[in-house]
Amino acid sequence: MNAREFNGITGFQPVIPRSGWPWYLALILVITGVTMASSVQKLVHQANMLYDKGNFNEALQEYDQALIDSPQLLEPKFNKANCYFQLDDLAEAINLYNEVAAESKNMELVAKAKYNLGNCYFQRGSKQKDSNLQKALEDLQTSIVCWRSALSTGCLTAEIDPENDKAAKNIEVARLIIKDIIDQLNKQKEQQQQQAEKQKQLQEQLKELAEQQKALAKQTQQTKEQQEKGQINQQQADDNYKKQAEEQSQLKKETEQASQQMQQQDPNTPQPPQMQQAAGELEQAMDKQSDAETKLKNSDGTSAKQSQDKAAEHLENALKALSQENQQNQQQQNQQQQQEQQGQTQQQQEPNQPGEEQQQNQQEQKAAAAPDATAQEILDKEQNEKKQRQILQRAGYQKVEKDW
Repeated sequence: MNAREFNGITGFQPVIPRSGWPWYLALILVITGVTMASSVQKLVHQANMLYDKGNFNEALQEYDQALIDSPQLLEPKFNKANCYFQLDDLAEAINLYNEVAAESKNMELVAKAKYNLGNCYFQRGSKQKDSNLQKALEDLQTSIVCWRSALSTGCLTAEIDPENDKAAKNIEVARLIIKDIIDQLNKQKEQQQQQAEKQKQLQEQLKELAEQQKALAKQTQQTKEQQEKGQINQQQADDNYKKQAEEQSQLKKETEQASQQMQQQDPNTPQPPQMQQAAGELEQAMDKQSDAETKLKNSDGTSAKQSQDKAAEHLENALKALSQENQQNQQQQNQQQQQEQQGQTQQQQEPNQPGEEQQQNQQEQKAAAAPDATAQEILDKEQNEKKQRQILQRAGYQKVEKDW
């Protein structure tokens, strides 16, 4: 996907009142008519310098001290949120941006806080794409709500603040990526439904095999008893055992087919414990079926019956394990559906919910990215870092060129 421009966090540089500074540092720190004292201004100025050098933890300490001296000021809190964003502590950044947006009467600062909230949810959602698509979708949809909320304040107009255009473009990027996630979720659901249908058919097949194995064991027992009571002679018993051996051989082939069907899956995907148990039970069932077939050919009804009973027991155990696996899968699907319904309900309650525009997807913005990085730059950076992580996982070291 050719990603469009994605713009970085607004107000990425800390804010402090000082004439002649660039626009992104020129927010007036005046709350309810109280001007920042010179000592507080000095603390914020020092924190800003630390921020510019990338010393975010030290900058946080200075901002905290400024807030202790002047707790009514919200700009240092906004700057703290920027620090946490840079440190990739998105949960704390989200909390602080929410506080600024709720408490500030400066609508421009409110808009910037909401804009940055969108970036936080965007990044957090993107981090979850490989682990939990549903949560990623919810965060990415929330990012659109935040950006639209920032636009709806009326302060982010193209004439006053260029962030208006950035937020609009970010929403377009979000739509594209959300659409990709929804496609993946739909594909997952389709695969789950197909897998559930296959497992249901396999359950019915195992149930039938277990019943046939029990019935065959009963025939073997009847032949043995008839011979012992003199109701049939040795030749007749041998003929019965021979016929039962052929039936046992056919049952073994059908059990082997069921085992192969169970193991037809992606080799890179590990089998759940219940599936592994079911496969093991089928292997043991086939071993006992082979023993029973050999004993029947030798007219050893007693030993053949014992092996047949064991084979039936293993088939029932495999069926039980497979049933447990299906129940767990069904529970997970039900939970996922409930989460989706809850997410849709919550989004419908949002005052700035953009409807269908929320049912689409976005990509991650790294905390270390430049303030006005484009989406392509961010995505390229993430791809490069992902490749490096994969290289480190495959090998314990990286080969370097010789310097001699």
